[in-house]
Amino acid sequence: MQYRQFVSRLFIYLKPHIGKLVFVSVMMMLATALESSIPEITGRIVDDLFANDRNSQTAFIYAFALFGVITLSSIFALTSTAASSWVSNKVIMDLRVDMFDKLLKLPKSYFDKHPTGKTLSKLTFDVEQIAAAASTIWLDFIKSSMTVIILIGYLFYKNWQLSLSLIVLLPLVYFTVKLSSGRMRSASNKVQDSMGSMTHLLDENISANSLVKIYHAQNQETNKFNNLIKNIRQQRFKVDMTGALNTSFVNILIGLSLGSVVYFSSTSLQMTAGEFLSFFTAMGMLVKPAKNLVNINKPLQTAMAAAESVFGLLDEIEEKNQGKKLLTKSQGAISFNNVSFGYSEDSTVLNNINLDIKSGETIALVGSTGSGKTTIIQLITRFYSPSQGAITIDGVNIKDLEIDSLRSQISFVDQNVRLFNDTVRGNIALGQLDAMDDKTIEHAANIANATDFIEKMDDQFNTQIGEDGTKLSGGQRQRLAIARAIAKDSPILILDEATSALDSATEKQVQAAIDEMQKDRTTIIIAHRLSTIKKADRIIVLRQGNIIEQGSHQQLLEQNGEYAGLYNHQFKN
Repeated sequence: MQYRQFVSRLFIYLKPHIGKLVFVSVMMMLATALESSIPEITGRIVDDLFANDRNSQTAFIYAFALFGVITLSSIFALTSTAASSWVSNKVIMDLRVDMFDKLLKLPKSYFDKHPTGKTLSKLTFDVEQIAAAASTIWLDFIKSSMTVIILIGYLFYKNWQLSLSLIVLLPLVYFTVKLSSGRMRSASNKVQDSMGSMTHLLDENISANSLVKIYHAQNQETNKFNNLIKNIRQQRFKVDMTGALNTSFVNILIGLSLGSVVYFSSTSLQMTAGEFLSFFTAMGMLVKPAKNLVNINKPLQTAMAAAESVFGLLDEIEEKNQGKKLLTKSQGAISFNNVSFGYSEDSTVLNNINLDIKSGETIALVGSTGSGKTTIIQLITRFYSPSQGAITIDGVNIKDLEIDSLRSQISFVDQNVRLFNDTVRGNIALGQLDAMDDKTIEHAANIANATDFIEKMDDQFNTQIGEDGTKLSGGQRQRLAIARAIAKDSPILILDEATSALDSATEKQVQAAIDEMQKDRTTIIIAHRLSTIKKADRIIVLRQGNIIEQGSHQQLLEQNGEYAGLYNHQFKN
C-alpha cells in the first residue's frame, strides 16, 4: 500500500472528526509555541537578573512568566491529547464495526481459505496499529514539526551564521529516513503476518487443549510456537534496530552542531551568557523533536503494513446476493437439474446431479467420505453456487432468491454442534430472540427432550452456558441444537448426524421428537449410521459425486447393491 492510498483510506474514517482534528492541531500548536518560548525567557533571566542587579520585582515577573508558559502549554497539550485519544478510539471502533460487518457478509469460501487466528489478528492487533496513525503519529508530527520550525526560526533570528549548520543536516536526515523506510515496511509486514499465525496457533491449542494432551503433542506445538515468536522477535529487532540507527545518526549530527555552537559562540562570535544559553537551550530542545520526526517513520510504516491487512479484509468480495424474489413460506420442493460443482477448477465434487425432492419428503444422503453429501447441503443453503446447472425451490432458481429469504426457510442441525456464549434461551431463539415468545422456546425444548436438564439449572432458561456450551454435556449440547431447529419452524429441515452425540436411551427419545418434527416438512438427512434412516421416504446413495442408487430402505436392500453392502457391513461389525 502506497502512502497516498493509506492516507485516503484512513481519511474516510477521520473525515467525520475533522473539526476535532483541527482543534487537536490548534491546541498542540499553541502548546508547542508556548514551550518554544522557554529558551528566550531563560536567556533573558540570565542577562537581566544574574548578570545585572537582582531586582525582586523583575525576578517575580520572569518567574510568573515561566510558570504561566509551562502551565498553559501543559493544559493545551493535555486537551489536545484527550481529544486525539477520543478520535483514535472512535476510529478503532468504527473500523472494527465495519470489519465485523464485513465478516458476516463474506462467503463461506473466505473462511475455508483463511485461518481463524489470522482473521482475529486483523480485528485485534492490526487495527490498533492503524489507529495509532490517527492519534499518536499525528500528534507527534504536529508537535515535533512545529517545534522544529519555530526553534529553527528562532535560531536564525538569534544568529544566522551558526544556524546555517542546521540546514546542511536536513538533507542527510531526509535520505537516512528514506533509506530505512523500505526495510521497516518489509519487516513490519512480516510481523503482521506472524502475529496472525501466532493468534491462529493459540486459538487451536486453547480450543483443542484436551486433544493436544491426549496425543502428547505439547512438544510439537511448543516448537511451532517457539519458531513463530522467534521469527516475530527477529523481525521486530530489525524494525527497532533500523529506528535506533536512524536516531543514533541524528544524535551524532546534532552533537556535531552543539559542539560547533559551544566553540564559535565563545570565540569568534563573543555571545553573552544569556544569548549563549538561549541559543544552546533552543538547539538542545531541537534534539527530541528531531528524533521524533525520524522515529515517526517506524510506527508509520507499521501502520501502513497493518493497513494492507485491514483494508484488504474490507475490500474482500462479499457473498453474492443478487436475488430479488422473496420466499415467504416455502412448500419445500427442491430440484437439482444437471448440477455440477467443484471447490476449485482442478476438481469436481458433484457430477451432473439430477434430483427431485418432493414437498414434505424425507430423504437421506448416504455415501463414503468425499462422495458429495455435505456439498449438496452447501449448495442448497447457497454457501456455494453450482459450477453448472440449477437448483430450484418451489420451481424458483435459488440464485434468483434473496439470500436471507432463502435461508429463513431452512433449519439445520450439525453433528459438530456450535453454541454461543449466551443463555439457554438465547441459543434456542438464535436470531429471533426479541420476536420469539417463551411458550415457543419452552415447547421446542420439550420436543427436543431438553426440558429435564434445563429445569435443573440454577437460572433454567436464563442460565449462561459458557463458551460453546462448555457447561453442558455433549448430549445436552446436541439437544439444544435440535431445540433451536424446532423453534425456527422452517419448512426445510437439514440434519447432519443430529443424534450422534446422544446415548442410546436419549437417542430414541430425540429420534422420536425428530420424527414428529419432520411431519409436513421437507427433510434432508446426512447419515453415517444407517439404522437412523430406515424410515426415510427415499435414500440417495452417492459415490464420487454421482448418484448411483436411490429408493427406500427395503428397495435398496432388495437391489443388493452398494447400500446393501454398506448396511450389512455396519450390522455385521
